[in-house]
Amino acid sequence: MLAGRKKNIIFLATFLLISLAVYSYIYFTLPILQRKIENRIIKYSVENVIYSVRRLIKENTDHDGFIESMLKDASFRKKIREKLQLFITDKLKHIFIVYKDDNGKYRYIVDVSTEEDVFNFLFIPLKEEKNILDFVYKNKKPQYVIHKDINTIGITYFEPVIKEGKVTGTVIIDFSLKALKEIEDLVGSIKAGVLGLATFTVITLFFIFYYFIKSFILKQRAYTDSLTGVFNRNYLEEITDVIDLKDYIVMLVDIDHFKRINDTYGHEIGDRVLSKFAELIKQNLRRDDIIIRYGGEEFLVLLKNYRKQKKDSLKVAERLMDTIENTEFSGIRITVSIGINMDTDKSRNLTDAIKKADTALYKAKREGRNRIEIFTEAKDDSDISLSQLKEIIENGQVICHYQPVVNLKSKEPIYYEALARIVHKDKILPPAKYIDQIKGTFLYSKFTKNVIEYNLKTLERYPLVNISINLAPTDFLNESILNILMEIDDIYVKRIKLEVIETEDITDYESLKENIEKLSRKGYEIALDDFGRGYINFYYLTEIKSKYLKIDGSVIKNIPKKDQYCKIVKNLVNYCKDTNKIAIAEFVENKEIYLKLLELGFEYGQGYYFSKPGPAEKMFS
Repeated sequence: MLAGRKKNIIFLATFLLISLAVYSYIYFTLPILQRKIENRIIKYSVENVIYSVRRLIKENTDHDGFIESMLKDASFRKKIREKLQLFITDKLKHIFIVYKDDNGKYRYIVDVSTEEDVFNFLFIPLKEEKNILDFVYKNKKPQYVIHKDINTIGITYFEPVIKEGKVTGTVIIDFSLKALKEIEDLVGSIKAGVLGLATFTVITLFFIFYYFIKSFILKQRAYTDSLTGVFNRNYLEEITDVIDLKDYIVMLVDIDHFKRINDTYGHEIGDRVLSKFAELIKQNLRRDDIIIRYGGEEFLVLLKNYRKQKKDSLKVAERLMDTIENTEFSGIRITVSIGINMDTDKSRNLTDAIKKADTALYKAKREGRNRIEIFTEAKDDSDISLSQLKEIIENGQVICHYQPVVNLKSKEPIYYEALARIVHKDKILPPAKYIDQIKGTFLYSKFTKNVIEYNLKTLERYPLVNISINLAPTDFLNESILNILMEIDDIYVKRIKLEVIETEDITDYESLKENIEKLSRKGYEIALDDFGRGYINFYYLTEIKSKYLKIDGSVIKNIPKKDQYCKIVKNLVNYCKDTNKIAIAEFVENKEIYLKLLELGFEYGQGYYFSKPGPAEKMFS
């Protein structure tokens, strides 16, 4: 793509610079020989004429081949004949181009000495020339003969024309006796100078070529992702200030649930999936589209906006999604979520355009993944910008609603789960509306601190209530949040449960385990949340010491419908009893599920069947 084009430009620029440098060197450093070089060597030197003929052949060779083109095209023969006539002087007598027919006979293609088209006339060489012509055809090497018995010709030179390892024709050049004499006189005088110049040129060319190749390779490595072979973020930084946004549509492509692949099949398979995924993107995009590995499993694509037809770019995205969905990656089927910013001309810069595509991507994930979302400006009161979130969080305008976890038999609460909310334009917004915007930023840790502070005040106001607080693994790894939890008074600690909401962005499992154990020793009870959703894995189940295991609603709601879910859940309940854990069923939304849970041996549950989440004043009064 762009890398190949840059390589060609570098090579061409290098060649032009070298040619200019060599020419300038000869022109300015060898003025004494200039006249001889121009008037004698260029005109009469055998080597120079042959070189010129070779260059002429090379410049006029297309994919069909030089000889083949002359055999087919009379106007091309005339053109070559006219060019070769420029070489004819009193020292250079004749130039012929001949070929060997299927019967082994030599025939004319061009005779520069005549204006007539002698094409296909029989060429009858002298006896010694016949042997040399045969030698040239057989050995594919140029030859010359010095004539001793001819008064007008001194040297005849035979230059083979080769295509694909086979001689297709021969250029024959006759030099006069006078030319031969002058060549012999001049060779000695210019030999030393030419040798010195050639040596200097070769050395210079070598170092220049080495420098450019080294520079190109280093730059290519710096801009290329080693795993996938597409551009990396270094390249993105390089083009950020120079790219014309009007010419591109910004698209972000993210592999759905990629962490499951790494956790289930290992990182080696994960890397293979990424590599093939990147290759598939390249195959389904166009030459001028730019692909950048933006994150672990996230790829940024700058789609060339041809003729300003934005719908064409959407078709590209749809075709890419269909192809991915119907392709196996190391035996694994995957889906992708895609966020597109089509109105890049309304963005301040490339960074802003990417952020808008990122907003669309998060919406695609939030709405269930395996979909394309197009960025649109906020139109209703429930949409919220990052700047508004920043103001809300920094002003401590974070609240919690509470939902009870109950004893299924008595239906009495054993504790309440704190569910974070924010108030925006008189609306109570759950995390799904905004949490993705602040993940990975300093606002996320501030948000968590606000939730902890809010619940400490709730515990102080309602001394008989026990509360659970949801924390992501990144919260447990955050030193300042860990310190806040460790400094909370023990009278509150024994009333707090910490629910681990497993996400896809954690790799330091050992530090996570160590910090959770530290909090357990402090007195916090630990719950593993959303088990069965797909994120939480057996590391959490076996290595994290928890008191509660909360079975995700996606499993619980299927219990009445599918027998296999019943079997899975029953085994989980038995596992919890064997390991002294308490199993809690989430998403208990109706009586049918409730009765089924009792039948399967559940003791605790949570859901709309018992109570919807509500503010503390309503739930605890």
